[in-house]
Amino acid sequence: MSGRVATMAPLLALVLAASDVGAADPDQAIEWERGWSALRTMDCARCHGRDHEGWAAPSLIASVRDAPRERFDRWVLDGDIGRGMPGYRSQPLVVAELNAIYAYLLARARGEIRAGRPSGAARSAEVDR
Repeated sequence: MSGRVATMAPLLALVLAASDVGAADPDQAIEWERGWSALRTMDCARCHGRDHEGWAAPSLIASVRDAPRERFDRWVLDGDIGRGMPGYRSQPLVVAELNAIYAYLLARARGEIRAGRPSGAARSAEVDR
């Protein structure tokens, strides 16, 4: 039996490491997935970098970590044309998913999930609904 446990331990470690949101509440995982999807759909990476950590525009991760939520909402919805940031208040997807976008970025800033699409656990939970 101990040989079996020793054989399974590395496999279990891989499974746990591969899942960013495995321990997350399924609803939270779905929200992170929706936030990531909205960021991808709106192509925020074209200015904020592939992982939203900054490129031609500031890091969205640092923005949610270092500034109040109200500032994030204002900049996303109303923009700052002087700095090249358009407002997205007229985009129904952004308005509808603003909380999910913020939740995804905040989870990234807190180190709860890694860059990129959250684990497939979110997609599985959504299919079950």
